[in-house]
Amino acid sequence: MKSSIAKALTSCALLALCATATADPTVRVVWVCNVNEGKTLDDVRTANSAWVRFMHANVDEAITSTILTPIVGNYENGRFFFADDFPTMTVWNESREASQTTEGQAIDAAINEAATCISNTMHSAELS
Repeated sequence: MKSSIAKALTSCALLALCATATADPTVRVVWVCNVNEGKTLDDVRTANSAWVRFMHANVDEAITSTILTPIVGNYENGRFFFADDFPTMTVWNESREASQTTEGQAIDAAINEAATCISNTMHSAELS
């Protein structure tokens, strides 16, 4: 019995490893933003956390969002970046559709109240 269980677990582990190795690259969207006057980075974090919760509940739990703040470099005070990761382009498209709902628009409005994003880029992100 233990031998069958061990073989099954080994097969599952190998299948997961193969699936990971052949998975599509992550889609990463990077936004360049500024904290709005009268707002703080904590306001941005609160609004962005609501966006992540909404995406997890309505699109895919694999969606992540990171707020990046410069440590070194020539950036304006209040400048930060969002890096939003989606497991596939299909999931990114679904996130855009979810953002068009009433709840999605309210969350986007809260983010826009806290920050103004001035540009964005989309990347194929692969671990090396």
